[in-house]
Amino acid sequence: MDNNIQNELQTIAIPLSGPDGAGEGSGFIAYANSRVEKLRDEGRYDAANKLKMYLRRFIAYLGKNEVPFKDFDALLMRNYHTWLKNQELGRNTISLYIRNLKRVYKLAVNDGLAADSNPFEGMDVSYRVKKERNGLTLDEVKRLRDLDLSGESQMTIFARDIFLFTVYTKGMRSDDIFRLTRNNIKDGQLTYCQHITGKKISIPWEPALQEITDRYKQEGTTRLFPIITAKSPREQWRQYDGILHRINYNLKKLGEMMELSYPLNLTVARHSWQNMVKEIRISELL
Repeated sequence: MDNNIQNELQTIAIPLSGPDGAGEGSGFIAYANSRVEKLRDEGRYDAANKLKMYLRRFIAYLGKNEVPFKDFDALLMRNYHTWLKNQELGRNTISLYIRNLKRVYKLAVNDGLAADSNPFEGMDVSYRVKKERNGLTLDEVKRLRDLDLSGESQMTIFARDIFLFTVYTKGMRSDDIFRLTRNNIKDGQLTYCQHITGKKISIPWEPALQEITDRYKQEGTTRLFPIITAKSPREQWRQYDGILHRINYNLKKLGEMMELSYPLNLTVARHSWQNMVKEIRISELL
């Protein structure tokens, strides 16, 4: 693998924790931060980081580092909901912020720290499935593949390769991609178990996939993309989160180069395969 990518990886890890912002006490914020720590102790770093993000947004609204459970009421939640809407956030994003506070509050009720008064009563925090999901057409995938990136950074090229690898492997998730080793390839098939579902997947190992992985082959490891090098689960998550942010940042630049009407990211790669699967064969892509 190119040394430039390896060097960048050492500088992109996003700090998992910092000043909590929650003061001493037994209010909602302090309790929520204890749930963040519990998630970290369980090795659920992604969930912990997301909950921390939701809490930071709530603290920004409060303008202070704590709110007693007795003041955590329906009026507070309605006002917070209105404040989020004024931030010009999408409906599903707002629902995520509210829904996660609701989940923490229910846990506090179960732990006997908060009254079962349901400050979220009457609030619709359901997720609405988008009718249309952004995805590239076959011609656009080929345009991305054939872009002249001779003047771009190695990370930009890497981002495009991971996007194409995602499409070519029928929408494989990035956390599965970075776990792949040469042992997953046998008799012309790529076989792996999805990390989230445990489902076993087997797809043809095409020459285009081999061409991409050959660019990142590295001595001393069997990983197809030797990105996650840390030994501890927490540091592994930090590396993964950092590289994911960097990939999506560079994909956004590539989308602008292609003059797409929406941001390009790895989610678009998965949707691209889903959008095309009924119309084409994998051989048409490669």
